[in-house]
Formats: sequence, C-alpha cells, structure tokens
Amino acid sequence: GRYLPTKVTSGLAVTKIVAIGGPILKGRKLIVGPRTASFDGKPILQTFPSAFNEADLLQIRLDNVGELLQSGRNGIAKHIVHINIVDGTPEGLHIQVNRWTQPSEGDYINVKVSMHQRPGQDGHCGNFNGNSADDDRLQVISRIGKAGVPAEELLFNTKTPVVTANRPDINDCPAVKLDQAKAYCQAKEGGKLIPSMACLVDYCFAGKGFAMTG
Repeated sequence: GRYLPTKVTSGLAVTKIVAIGGPILKGRKLIVGPRTASFDGKPILQTFPSAFNEADLLQIRLDNVGELLQSGRNGIAKHIVHINIVDGTPEGLHIQVNRWTQPSEGDYINVKVSMHQRPGQDGHCGNFNGNSADDDRLQVISRIGKAGVPAEELLFNTKTPVVTANRPDINDCPAVKLDQAKAYCQAKEGGKLIPSMACLVDYCFAGKGFAMTG
C-alpha cells in the first residue's frame, strides 16, 4: 500500500492506494486508488457500477454494496471495489476497497483482506500466526523495519521516501499510550477528529503534563 496524509489528518498517514501483484497474480499487477484502478497499466472500472474479469485469475466489481470499514461513514455514498482472486483455495482471496473522495477530507481508501495464511506473511496486518499480541505495531516494526517494501519487490513505479527525522517518531509510540494521546488531544483541541501531530508527540514522548502546557 501507499500511505500519505490528507489535509485533515494532521500529518498522520492514511491508505491512498493499494497494489496487488506477484506470484498470486502470475506476474500481473492490479492497482486501486480512491478514483481510479488499473490492471497491467490499463484503466479499468471507469464507470459506476462496473466490473472487470480476467479468466481463471480474478473478478472485480465496483458498486455501492458492502461493509463500512470505518466508523462515521453512515450517510455518505459508498463506492466499493470487490476483488476476488483465484489462489487455489476453495474460498479464494478477497479484498474489499472502500473509496472516499469527500472534498473536505481528501481522497483515501479503507482496505479489508480475507485470506488463508501464507508462509512468511508479515506486514501492516501482522503475520497471521494466530497470536494477535505480536501483531502490535511496534512488534511488526521490530521484525520488518521502517524502510518499507524493498526496491526489488516494489509494485509502484516510485517509492515514497522514508525520512528519518531527528525528532520523536509517532510510529514509536506504544499503541495503548497512543490511544490515550488521541483521546486527550481530541478533547484538548475541541473534539477534532484527527488531533494535531504536535499534541500527540508531546503526550507520547514527554507526558501528559508537558502536553498540557502546549
């Protein structure tokens, strides 16, 4: 996936595009974003609703039917991409992509993957070994690092630069403390949906007392 902030996320990244490829697609490549999609570089799903099929490989449809993957989306028109990939299992591999393009928020997507465990699997969603405790963000980082996808495995034409700044990184804040920081900073900043990065960093790395002085 490609992760970048939008104008309302205070510097926090959201999922902007998802790419699927490799052996499971026999070397082919599918890319889905908030407004466009392509298969092997050719545009697909250009009308609403629409569908795209590649025999014995995948079936895709775009419609307004499906599960909401984010709270607070009720009442907003749904644009959902359903991807079914033939992977040799009876159920197949299913990916749901919810597209959001509200002008006040900026474009982004929500993604849900339903699949069987694969050897060596690890990353954003954890390692799928039945132990949810080691799917914690910091434990995933300890296993795969912060550099992102290796260049030889990249499905995008370019790689988003991974910058190491000489300051605290919100990604290093433990999940429980980050949840506390979000709740505190939301209240402090008048109920903002996405609190400021400055407040979150202050709370995570300097403590609530310091954040109160900011």
